[in-house]
Amino acid sequence: MLRSLSKLGMALAAAAALPAAARAEPTVYAESAMVKVKPGARPKNSAVARIAAARNEWEAFQVVVRADSGSLSGVRASVSDFDGPARSTIPASAVSLYRAELIDITQPSGTIGETGRWPDALVPAVDEVDGEQRKAFPFTVPANESRAIWIDLLVPRDATPGVYRGKVAVEADGFRAEVPVELEVWNFELPSTPTLETAFLIYAGNMCLAHTGSTECGNNLERAKLATKYAQLALDHRISLPNLWVLRPDGDDWSQFDEVFGPLLDGTAQTRLPGARLTSAQFNWPRTVDNYRKLADHFRDRGWFDRLYDYTADEPGWGNPWSDIPTRADLIRQADPEIPKLVTTSLPGATENGVLDDIDIIVPAINHMENTVAPYDGDQRPQYDDFVASGKRLWMYQSCMSQGCSFGSLQPGFDWPSYMIDVSAARNRLMGWANFKQGVTGELYYETVNAYGKDPWKSQFDFNGNGDGTLFYPGTPAKIGGSSGVPVASIRLKMIREGIEDYEYLALVSKLGDPAMARRTALEVLPTAYAAAGDDPEAIMQARERLAKRILELGGGERAGGSSKVDFFGDGSSAGGCSAAAGAPLPLLALGLLAFVRRRRP
Repeated sequence: MLRSLSKLGMALAAAAALPAAARAEPTVYAESAMVKVKPGARPKNSAVARIAAARNEWEAFQVVVRADSGSLSGVRASVSDFDGPARSTIPASAVSLYRAELIDITQPSGTIGETGRWPDALVPAVDEVDGEQRKAFPFTVPANESRAIWIDLLVPRDATPGVYRGKVAVEADGFRAEVPVELEVWNFELPSTPTLETAFLIYAGNMCLAHTGSTECGNNLERAKLATKYAQLALDHRISLPNLWVLRPDGDDWSQFDEVFGPLLDGTAQTRLPGARLTSAQFNWPRTVDNYRKLADHFRDRGWFDRLYDYTADEPGWGNPWSDIPTRADLIRQADPEIPKLVTTSLPGATENGVLDDIDIIVPAINHMENTVAPYDGDQRPQYDDFVASGKRLWMYQSCMSQGCSFGSLQPGFDWPSYMIDVSAARNRLMGWANFKQGVTGELYYETVNAYGKDPWKSQFDFNGNGDGTLFYPGTPAKIGGSSGVPVASIRLKMIREGIEDYEYLALVSKLGDPAMARRTALEVLPTAYAAAGDDPEAIMQARERLAKRILELGGGERAGGSSKVDFFGDGSSAGGCSAAAGAPLPLLALGLLAFVRRRRP
């Protein structure tokens, strides 16, 4: 999509201390965000970075620096304002710059990964939470290697539709180059709080350990403050961290709880997406009638109850015993029967074990929604129709089964969506498409800081995968500079954000009156969840553009907010709920046997 041009850079290099003949010119070119730039990446003939986005949407691209015969030191980048139609401007402050940090993958993720040095952590020039200068720049590109600069742009909500032009300047010792950028702003807006509900859990003990050396962060207030930084960054990536409630009221005094957590639930936190708020809130105090009732009453009083749920059991049969479900459900009914009960299981598993009536949100693993083992009975989604029609919700989740768990491997030829480091960016992005294709309204992910118990900057291998359960990096001052600790986003987190924005496009087309086109487009990108056309970035980007054009033809989207029901199948039906690993055929369950060991905290 892009290529550097810099006659000025060539002239500066020729005038440098070393003779021009003694070293080849560095090459600077633009690259799609859908390409993970490894050290051995070869330059492309890309003259201009061209991107397109709706208002209030993030769009990313990269600028790659390739050093040939000699290393290039002092590399730094800056971005201009973007000039648009009718003298409108998108300021440089809407753009964030990062250095893509490499991680050495020594053991591949199951049968789908690949060893080598992969880009993943995005060290910010200025962090998104505390706004401090960090040490993304300057950096050095070794001889005969490439490095990527990641650029994130948030289109303002009031941006005038049309084409904007700006540039990214790259400077180094004795060198300068510029990459022109063209941004097309489409005349519709994405909501700050997405239509897709998400619950991406975070284990505060691991978070504190990586930042402070203690699982407690010193005290609960400091632990809560650090957790809210992670929650804020997550909201700007359109996901919710639902289990933050490490503070409890002092008797009837909720003031500290409300002061720390209220902005995340009300949509008044200092997010870059204006008004973004949590779409889920998990009960995570000791299971007593009083605690359930106390939290439910307060959440109802504050207008937060619609986000509250109880993680009643996780992968029953492998994680929690099936017998936990009716026992815990009865406890919740005594406290407040309106608290939704979430269980990660399949509908057949819940039915066979007599607990379906105790479940309000059922969350099956993606691998159990399309059976790939005997009897090969294909798409399982229709059997959830009655559950959804009854007013309950259907969510979905991915697990280590997508790469082959700790003691198994994935069947050859299966390409599930995956959050692993050593797979393509397209694979990281595809879960949003899978969620829409399967007619689910929410996504669960069991952990986001799993590798914080060791050094995630060096290794994230667990459950036979690199990055399983870890989407952030601990941005300590020792690692990224500055004076405070903040979360650092991964490329995978960016791709999850892009996939959720793709879901929003599909949902908008459906809401505006053409669910058949949305469904057809989702199937073109993801014919089956395990055989994606989506390892080709262009397939996703072209589909996204077709959806954007259809939204414009249908009169544009709703303004931010509002998540009316989506007609997923073009027949007036909509969906919501969740299911899990249990209850599916035994071969698939065996792959997930160990998945609950470290993540089961309900």
